[in-house]
Amino acid sequence: MIIYKNKGILPSIWHFHTGPTAKALIRRLAVVGIYVSIVTVAEMHYTDLRLKDTPNSFLGAMGILLSLLLIFRTNTAYDRFYEGRQAWGSLVNNCRNLAIYFNAVLPEGDVISRQFYAKSISNFPFALKNHLRDMPKMDELDIVEEGERRDLSNFDHKPAGVSNQLWVKTEILYREGHISESQHINLNQYLTALMDVCGICERIKSTPIPFSYMLFIKLFIMLYVALLPFTIIAAFGYLTVPAVFLTSYVLVGLEMIGEEIEEPFGLERNDLPLNQLSQLIRVNVHDILQINLPHVEKQAARPGFTVVT
Repeated sequence: MIIYKNKGILPSIWHFHTGPTAKALIRRLAVVGIYVSIVTVAEMHYTDLRLKDTPNSFLGAMGILLSLLLIFRTNTAYDRFYEGRQAWGSLVNNCRNLAIYFNAVLPEGDVISRQFYAKSISNFPFALKNHLRDMPKMDELDIVEEGERRDLSNFDHKPAGVSNQLWVKTEILYREGHISESQHINLNQYLTALMDVCGICERIKSTPIPFSYMLFIKLFIMLYVALLPFTIIAAFGYLTVPAVFLTSYVLVGLEMIGEEIEEPFGLERNDLPLNQLSQLIRVNVHDILQINLPHVEKQAARPGFTVVT
């Protein structure tokens, strides 16, 4: 995720146009520029296809309708982005609360249980991150207790596997009398909240913007850009090329930004910093449960990208 300072407007503008989204935008604008140039030269020298009888209010009305559609499109995409961030914010808070509760409940001398919960709670965000990115790898997960009911290799759904480890261990401590009934009841809400966050993130990922709505906006933009030079060339002349180019920059750019942020769990630069958030949870949980982590692990929890320093 790009972290920026509002005062650094010029470096931010420069940095935006070095990203893959901006590069894809420039490629599309190049096509628009070629089209508008051909239309302008043809109308100025070879033929007259200008829409002279078209009232200016018609084009203005189309622009207003398109603007409303793009506003709704961008807001919908940002709602998905922000809901994903809220879900991960809840996960950060819940993991910290769960670690604080276990730190208070577990005896100070029970190092084995403390290490287990430090590793298992830390494993959940990493398992969820990889699950949302369709990367079923386990190299980022710490190894905890071995056992048929708790081995993560038995689970295709790794977040559910980590949650299962936490539930099984908690039930064992409860049956052995290390956790009271009231403590067990209170822990249930924190353990359940982990899979609730997973469900929210899966819903966001598996429910994209409806295809017909996406296609309609793209076709509307294409139609508007295609008709625009025919309606303004009489007034603009050769300035039609930069005028249509700038208009396309705004319209196509907004559409592409909406496409980028509507999937907040990916690996693009404007997606949520799931690696950083996962590492932050790992550092906080180990610190709360008084389990030491190497300094390099703590450094990895810091923000990973800055535009303006």
